[in-house]
Amino acid sequence: MKELQCTPDVAGLSYAELCIHPDLNLPEGFKIPKFDTFEGVGNPMEHLRAYCDQLVGVGKDEALLMRLFSRSLCGEALEWFTSHETRQWPSWSALAKDFIDRFAYNVEIVPDRYSLEKMKQKSTESYREFAYRWRKEAARVRPPMTEKEIVEVFVRVQEPEYYDRIILLIGAKFAEIVKVGETIEDGLKSWKIARMSASPGSSGLVRKKREEVAAISYGGIKVPRNLPRPQNRSNPPSKPHQAYRPQSNHSGHYNAAPTHPDPHIL
Repeated sequence: MKELQCTPDVAGLSYAELCIHPDLNLPEGFKIPKFDTFEGVGNPMEHLRAYCDQLVGVGKDEALLMRLFSRSLCGEALEWFTSHETRQWPSWSALAKDFIDRFAYNVEIVPDRYSLEKMKQKSTESYREFAYRWRKEAARVRPPMTEKEIVEVFVRVQEPEYYDRIILLIGAKFAEIVKVGETIEDGLKSWKIARMSASPGSSGLVRKKREEVAAISYGGIKVPRNLPRPQNRSNPPSKPHQAYRPQSNHSGHYNAAPTHPDPHIL
C-alpha cells in the first residue's frame, strides 16, 4: 500500500484530464441509454441524428452530449476520438463538425452498379448477413435502383452453387431470394447439395454463359474457343498418273487404230 501511495501522478492520466466535462453531474434519475454504435463505416450525419434522438430531454445540455458521445463509438471511430485531446473541442458543434469531416468519405464514395456486382460473400458471414450487407450498399446507389433491378443484380453476384437455383427466382421479392439462399446454404453444409467442382464452368447454366463470353475474335468472325483445332497431319501420298483410256460401249476389246481392207483383195 505504501508503494502505491508513493507512486507519482502521471501527467495526462487523471480523471479531469481524460474526461470531457469532468465536473458534469448526470441529471437525477437519468439512465444512460444503450447507444447505436458507429465504427467508422456509414453516414456520420445519420449517426449524429440517431445519437441526439436517444438523448431526447437532456440533449440541450452540450456538456452531456460531449460527455456521452464516446459511448456511441467503436472501432476506428473510437480510436479517432481517443486520439484527440479532450479539450480540443470547445463546443458540441466543433466536435460534431470534426467528426463529420473525418468520416465524410463514406458518403462521398457512393457505390455503383459495377461495385455491387463485385461484392462477394465473406467466409466469416452467413448468407443472410451477406444479403443484408449487399442490400444496404444497393440502397446507397444513385440514382436509386428499382426493386426489379436490385433483384436482377443480386442474382448475378451469386456463387455457382446458388446461381443455378436462384436464377429461377428472377421476378421474386428480395426477401424470398434470401430465404431460398439460406435453404441452399443449409443444404451445402449438410452435404445434401453437392458443391461445385474446382471448375465453376461445370454448372449447366454457368458453363453455357461462360462459353458465350469466351468466344474470341478471329478474322472478324466470332469463333468459340471450344471448337476442335485441325490436326497437323501429313498429306496422303499421291497416286501415280494414269493416262485416260476411253471405254467402248460394246463388249470386247477396243482397237485404238481402225482396220483398212487389204488392197489385194479388192
